[in-house]
Amino acid sequence: MGHCITAIILLGPYDRDAAAQFDLAGIDLGQDLTLFHITHYFTAVWQKKLGIEGDLPGAFPRELLFPTERVSAVLMRRITGREPVFALITTDYFGGIGDQWAQLYRGEEAADPPITAISPALRWLGVQADEGRDEFDTVGLAGIRQAPDSLDRYVELAEELGV
Repeated sequence: MGHCITAIILLGPYDRDAAAQFDLAGIDLGQDLTLFHITHYFTAVWQKKLGIEGDLPGAFPRELLFPTERVSAVLMRRITGREPVFALITTDYFGGIGDQWAQLYRGEEAADPPITAISPALRWLGVQADEGRDEFDTVGLAGIRQAPDSLDRYVELAEELGV
């Protein structure tokens, strides 16, 4: 079975009602972290709907569809009421072969650009790995294999909006 997710991992508390307004369903990862599944279509739609332009800074992979839209930081700010600290992550594995990517942000600024792998990003966010496990496995990302079907509707919405 493959492992293909794109998500925001937020450090700290957030307003669940505010998150629901943006179709963000949080998954508690423990260690004060919440995962929000997103897709490139999701961020493109919200960027258009909210009238936000531009991309976040960072080094982005060429081989993976990575959501670079600035709206990710704006959404996190709106659901937290503060300058958020978060990671954007993506994985694309099948049978143990594939890629992953991560970028860390403090608001709309890259927080530590040299970190581009998920476990180091989680470590930067404060994750303490369990003995014999890395940070990725400690927070349960190995068990989160794909985005929920509810995000599929954003493909059509993106097409309707021309994004």
